[in-house]
Amino acid sequence: MKKISTLVTALAFGLTASLAFAQPAPPPPGEGRPHPPRDCSKAPDAEKKARCEAMQAAMEKCKDKKEGDERRACMKEALPKKDK
Repeated sequence: MKKISTLVTALAFGLTASLAFAQPAPPPPGEGRPHPPRDCSKAPDAEKKARCEAMQAAMEKCKDKKEGDERRACMKEALPKKDK
């Protein structure tokens, strides 16, 4: 009888430990929590502030596109061109 109670106790501790330290499954690639928009008012100069605002406008325009070539093309078209 003592062996059975020892075995049951060990199984209970093992189950408790495995449940207590279990990690949630990671989200599938391409999914998960989206990043909040950046605060463009904290940009160090006017040029970077304008670029930040343009990036947010482009992201808003292309948000319905799926990941991949279609979204990349939309973002490339929506962003202003850099002056060299």
